[in-house]
Amino acid sequence: MNRIVTRKLLLGLTLVAALVVLALAASPGVSAKGEGKVHPAVGVYEQQHPGQKVPVIVRVKKGAHQAASQLSASVGASEDLSLIDAFAAAVSPADVERLASDPDVRMVSLDAVMTASGGKSDSVDHSALATAYPFAAAAVSAWDAGVTGEGVTVAVIDSGISGADDFQGRLAAKFDFSSLDKGPADRNGHGTYVAGIIAGRTGGYVGIAPEASLLSLKVTDRQGAALASDVIQALQWAVDHKDEYGIRVVNISLTSSIADSYRQDPLDAAVEQAWFHGIAVVVAAGNYGGQDFAVDHAPANDPYVISVGAFADQGTADTADDRPADWSGRGLTVDGYAKPEVLAPGQDIVATLSSQGSFLAKALPQAVVDGRYLRLSGTSSSAAVVSGVMALMFQQDPGLTPDQAKFRLVRSAPPMDGWQAPRVDAYAAVFSTAAGQANQDAGPSDLIDPATGQIIYDSVLWQSVLWRSVLWRSVLWSSVLWAK
Repeated sequence: MNRIVTRKLLLGLTLVAALVVLALAASPGVSAKGEGKVHPAVGVYEQQHPGQKVPVIVRVKKGAHQAASQLSASVGASEDLSLIDAFAAAVSPADVERLASDPDVRMVSLDAVMTASGGKSDSVDHSALATAYPFAAAAVSAWDAGVTGEGVTVAVIDSGISGADDFQGRLAAKFDFSSLDKGPADRNGHGTYVAGIIAGRTGGYVGIAPEASLLSLKVTDRQGAALASDVIQALQWAVDHKDEYGIRVVNISLTSSIADSYRQDPLDAAVEQAWFHGIAVVVAAGNYGGQDFAVDHAPANDPYVISVGAFADQGTADTADDRPADWSGRGLTVDGYAKPEVLAPGQDIVATLSSQGSFLAKALPQAVVDGRYLRLSGTSSSAAVVSGVMALMFQQDPGLTPDQAKFRLVRSAPPMDGWQAPRVDAYAAVFSTAAGQANQDAGPSDLIDPATGQIIYDSVLWQSVLWRSVLWRSVLWSSVLWAK
């Protein structure tokens, strides 16, 4: 049963970090029996919202399905997150302590707010293209060689997808996982815009993979906010229905509002499980520039995804004038991984508008183009470009695993002056024959067994290591970056 989360609660979640440092000196107030099993953010939320219910994700031990069901029922309405052996609920502070003290519970984490990273074949006729980004990403050359994404499905975890005319019958289905805005319609507009960059095809505005199929997995509300648990549910659905819909790629142009190590974040565990089940997960690197901890927000902080930064194509097909975007997230994660892995066009990108009544159309009337399209900047756009490129790659070579596809994508990408990450080259990636595996130096989430893609439960992390370490007490929380 879905929870009802009020706007007041959502605003409370986004305001937690504003005063988080003031609350660090106090512990979450959990009894010794449950010590180390409650994420510090839960305690901070309790302190800043006394007497209010706390949105949490509760993970249980292996085989504790009956216990999980009983615990979930004991706190009222909740959501099943079986992908990571967990459930989500809004609970009282007393219930937080009770859950943490239960021997079958592994961890109680804050259900973090997610925000969008936007707002900052020869059968495709590109002679009238009104946008430069397909040229800048070298997708047009792939179309001319007959590779358009046909037969590949990209699942878009976002605000929904509308604008069926732009997708010409290729929108396979719509599903709603949002706790904040029920119904499949895209009332925000971000999801439709992202889908247009991936696979739109109308007039002069053509996406990177114009014959790929799309799935709409709605998680955000009208204003573009979502809960991490909603994104996890959507990922769980994608894994469960991967073969039924032919899902090869998931696009997540959203970032968590909490900076964290990927090894302990529940959303990171979920994207890794999708990756290990054969789905390439493409995510926005975020728009925090080169600030401290700019790339420590799930899911972009995870090595088992393709995180994408942005460059400006200057509105021309000539790549010589392209420049990295200063606001594009970049740097080393607290776990030592360089992010992003690749850059793609992300400034002033025009794509499908869901409707004139959408939140983005009303909030940014100057961004509406020709009454049917929207011009935005952000790594949301860049991630969508790369999701389209991945669709092209999987059409050309359906046998690729996510690790193999990521290896070819990055290996074939030419350098961009002044940046560690290279720029995407769709044609080179599609026709690359490079043999190799990405992520060979990466360690998976402490919840995931990379050999099976299944959750594991014997990690000491949840018991004693990072939750009480300097990482939380003095590093991440002292400079945490909250999405705007």
